[in-house]
Amino acid sequence: MTIPRRRVLATLGVLSAAACGVPPARTSIVKEAPSPLFVDPLVDLVAIARLAWLVQLRPRDLTSQPTFARAIATLIPAWRFDALAEHHGGVDIRRAGELVVAGYPETTLVLARVGVDGPRVERAFSERAAAVDGRSVERSVTRVWGAAGGTHSQLAVFGREAVGIERGQPGPLSAAVYFAEKRLKRSAPALRAEPLAAAAEAIGDAPIRAFAPGPFAERWGAGLGGLLSAATAAGASLQASSSRDNTFVARFVLTGSWGNAAAAAAERFGAAFDLFANDPLGRLTGLDRPATPCHVQADSNALKLEVGLDAEALARGLAAVTTGTLADILAL
Repeated sequence: MTIPRRRVLATLGVLSAAACGVPPARTSIVKEAPSPLFVDPLVDLVAIARLAWLVQLRPRDLTSQPTFARAIATLIPAWRFDALAEHHGGVDIRRAGELVVAGYPETTLVLARVGVDGPRVERAFSERAAAVDGRSVERSVTRVWGAAGGTHSQLAVFGREAVGIERGQPGPLSAAVYFAEKRLKRSAPALRAEPLAAAAEAIGDAPIRAFAPGPFAERWGAGLGGLLSAATAAGASLQASSSRDNTFVARFVLTGSWGNAAAAAAERFGAAFDLFANDPLGRLTGLDRPATPCHVQADSNALKLEVGLDAEALARGLAAVTTGTLADILAL
């Protein structure tokens, strides 16, 4: 399953992997001594090649903040999280230190840094799969793969520290395993490679971040008043306001070689946001009624927009338009 880029960019507005293939079928290679795994930050397991979009969250931080906790309850009720954990071997993503969802043209990859009961997670995967085609244990990573819902699926358990699952064309999860084992020394993960490295630096730290690498060709190039045609990457973040209750601070970034045109591009960025805020989706999510005014700034390499949003209105609006999509992603 893959989520269309249009949906992802729309969510940003309110908010390939190395072709390693599948492990040899029905092969189990066991090594006695456990090898160290590097899964923190988890986002460093995501390959840049053919990446279409990337979302990074810190669920444990989010659920500990009242503003986010209320918004999450509106978007995804507790019973859905409970059911998800039950059907995925006890993996409760609310307790995850980090959750990463990455979209590729024919693949969706989900990674969670959370305590894992490996055998239980494997059993849950096998019960969901129509057929289990193979299993491997190499170094400290256990992988199981097969078919689920007519689509290739593969599970990776990173010791007791993390778990990953991919659905679709194989490749991104294998790359994630190699990154965790430090076997891709000459390759940089997505947020440390251009064009996303510059976007990640510009957007800064936040408990929710999302990115889409350029180039944005064809119909995407016309987005945001034509700015996407010149952008190398787009990024967004969301965090609770430190000064206003029930308010999110949303930041959006477009990186590119803006040069002397940066000031004019910033004006177009602000105008594009105002236009979006007043269309039906913007009104539904409360963008047309910001808690604090929209502020845009620019330098030669990045356009930055910041706005305060009513958390309740945003959560209700997103629930209306994305609940099905979020449920599908989490159901992986």
